[in-house]
Amino acid sequence: MQFLKLNSPLLLAPMSGVTNVAFRALCRKLGASLCYTEFISADALIRYKDQLADHIYDVVPNERPVVTQIFGEDEQKLFEAAQAVVGTCDVIDLNIGCPAPKVMACGGGSALLNDPAKVRRILTRLNTLPVPITCKIRLGVNWDNITAFEIAKIAEDTGCVAIAVHARTASMGYSGNADWSYIKKIKELVNIPVIGNGDITCAADVKRMIDETGCDYVMIGRAAMRDPFIFSRAKHYLKTGKNVDPVSWPEKLALFREYLVLLETYGLDHVGHIRHMFMQFTKGYAGGKVLRGKSLEYKTKEDLLDFIKKL
Repeated sequence: MQFLKLNSPLLLAPMSGVTNVAFRALCRKLGASLCYTEFISADALIRYKDQLADHIYDVVPNERPVVTQIFGEDEQKLFEAAQAVVGTCDVIDLNIGCPAPKVMACGGGSALLNDPAKVRRILTRLNTLPVPITCKIRLGVNWDNITAFEIAKIAEDTGCVAIAVHARTASMGYSGNADWSYIKKIKELVNIPVIGNGDITCAADVKRMIDETGCDYVMIGRAAMRDPFIFSRAKHYLKTGKNVDPVSWPEKLALFREYLVLLETYGLDHVGHIRHMFMQFTKGYAGGKVLRGKSLEYKTKEDLLDFIKKL
């Protein structure tokens, strides 16, 4: 199997509590060529496999192609979970990079970086399924245990069609600077597409990562959460080498209202999520701090939406 043929190198990273179907639809419209779902545990997927149509992590036909990301540590459960979504997505991705302590404590995410033999067994089984398999990794659990090169070769050897590399260790979380030199080294090591990830904050960063590492695709995470327009700006920059003017507050607010409609369409318009994303969208604008503070005053969805409507 091969990785998907995409119209641009811009990918939306999987982000827990963020990359639901509504946000994926928004980013696809703005230029992301491929989006990843929020990661979901193998246990949960098995539990909901007969109710996928009602599940928050389900995929809708008009957003495809899309990647469903799974995590866990039990080899059999991971295989059964992947089986459950065959046919509902275009790629299945194994999370070998989440640095969250609660995920690692259960043996999933970045904890798997310490057990290459187990990763090989898991990926060998997943690659018997009739769907492309990828994985997303970090460099290692910490700087004393860099296993990214071994894991990358295992991914290639077992049949994975691509590998995403977040160029930090698990112990770093999201602090410090991503070391893109490791992405370059992994690109030189394997013959499958490499997706670069980490510290993409603006359109120019996308071009710089491609130039410095030779990676095939660039995955954008936290910057997209704050401003999905980064995809349209990056597409323009890759095509012309020029930046576009910053998005005005009215434009950003209009996009957020569009997002609210999508949340309602898919039954995801919960007050906590609306508030969380409103706080992300308002960052970087004059008066944004005041608006974020005001949003905390509204406890019901109706009151919060009324506040946003009047802005």
